[in-house]
Amino acid sequence: MPLVSVVLTSYNHAVYLPQAIESALGQTLGDIEIVAIDDASTDGSPEILRRYADRIRVVLHETNRGTYATLNEGIALTGAPYIAILNSDDVWLPDKLQKQVAVMESGPRIGLVHTGFGVIDAQGNPIEGNPLGIRFHPNPQGDLLAELLTRNLFITSSVLFRRECIERCGRFEEHLFGMGDWDLWLRIAEYYTIGYVPEPLTMYRLHGQNTMYQSERMLADDLWIHEERIRKRIPDLLRHDGWRMRRAIGVALAALGVIYSRMERRDKAREAFLQSLRYHPWRLKTWVRLLGSRL
Repeated sequence: MPLVSVVLTSYNHAVYLPQAIESALGQTLGDIEIVAIDDASTDGSPEILRRYADRIRVVLHETNRGTYATLNEGIALTGAPYIAILNSDDVWLPDKLQKQVAVMESGPRIGLVHTGFGVIDAQGNPIEGNPLGIRFHPNPQGDLLAELLTRNLFITSSVLFRRECIERCGRFEEHLFGMGDWDLWLRIAEYYTIGYVPEPLTMYRLHGQNTMYQSERMLADDLWIHEERIRKRIPDLLRHDGWRMRRAIGVALAALGVIYSRMERRDKAREAFLQSLRYHPWRLKTWVRLLGSRL
């Protein structure tokens, strides 16, 4: 049995797909299996995948099932103890998996290992600065459940996780559009610690058609996660880590208020802001937003 199962998801990224596949095939860790699933692309991606069928397992969908249904299918088709995800527009550096496995095997409580990342444009050129506009944790390892309540910390293609995490925490939620990865990382972080390779071994490609730009569908995902995975589970979450967890819950509930504000549901927004202040009463930004929701 291989050590790592690579699940490569493909959808209308024909121009980037060969580079993604070659980066998986070029890993210095040789003990891997690769399954590539095309989710009914219309741009020639299936033809590209067929050219690699002698080296990787290829599955072609006739109808589009969505990102997370495709990932669940890929995981079910593989059997290695470690699972890595590669989006078809991203790229790995050659020693990514080897360094992640070394960190994973350094401690049995580590359930997920991610790497640093760089951002590239459509042509593969590095993009400097912070083009994603996201704050990332300065030391993203250890017990990160509280930090993950406030935002996603990992680029999906940078993650390696244990198969037992899926068996214990459940699969990807297939109804979600673009935040199903964050949802799974939250569940994993309740039971496992997080490992980190502090090198940019994953290249995230920013090209204007990324899922993050689908604002309405991402907002719906954001609402579901904040309500179902955070707000409804506050009693369970409070069993972890005292004040740090209370503060994170407060920040997450304030974010829920912002979501409702964006949806012009002011009563719901005020309710979320008030609940937030019960857990993190000294956060000035939440008081300001509460006042704004009343005006």
